[in-house]
Amino acid sequence: MRWLRGAGSVTTIATGTALAVAVTLVLAGCAPLSTADVAMATPTTSTTTSTSAGLVVTGSGWDASGIQGTVPAPGSCHYRTVPGSANVLPDPRCTSGAVDRAVTQDSLSNTVCRRGGYTAAVRPPLSLTAPMKRALMAAYGIPATDATRYELDHLVELSAGGSSDVRNLWPEPNSDAHRSTRNEYVHNDKDELESRMHDALCRGTMSLTAVQTAMAGDWTSLATQAPAPG
Repeated sequence: MRWLRGAGSVTTIATGTALAVAVTLVLAGCAPLSTADVAMATPTTSTTTSTSAGLVVTGSGWDASGIQGTVPAPGSCHYRTVPGSANVLPDPRCTSGAVDRAVTQDSLSNTVCRRGGYTAAVRPPLSLTAPMKRALMAAYGIPATDATRYELDHLVELSAGGSSDVRNLWPEPNSDAHRSTRNEYVHNDKDELESRMHDALCRGTMSLTAVQTAMAGDWTSLATQAPAPG
């Protein structure tokens, strides 16, 4: 993976600044976003608060006008390494984690644990996530040509009440420690862990706050805490 130095500032990608963003991306060594990508990645705003653990509390994090939050400047975000592991964590300055205020410990049975599923109802469409993935790849200094090696991940997963706000999204590498078996639903180790977290939440063996806080801080720390589904 190629690391790029950034100015450390944040910027809002908007249609009117497409040229400036494209020039910055070229200088950073990344393919520039198209005007359509820039327009679709334009963030919207919403009222937010914070939990005692510092997580941003929003709504779903998106609406028809776009995904909410401010996109970090190209090259300004850097992965963190996990000692003794091939897995990496996002930059907390760029991806702090954000949760949906509609999901609480008391509402689990009506939200993430409800019969018939939950995440499909709150997941933003590909028309919003595809350009956002490219914008966040640029923020992390990843060339657009490497898109297939990453997935746009919710740091706090939707199935644990995560929001789709920009602060909860990051380009997660699919090249990791390979501790889990791959299939059509599991593309990396975090995917398998998210399934275990959801099972633990709905069985009542882990609290919503514990899962959300650990996933946002260091999701790899949960690997030994949650029992395998069954």
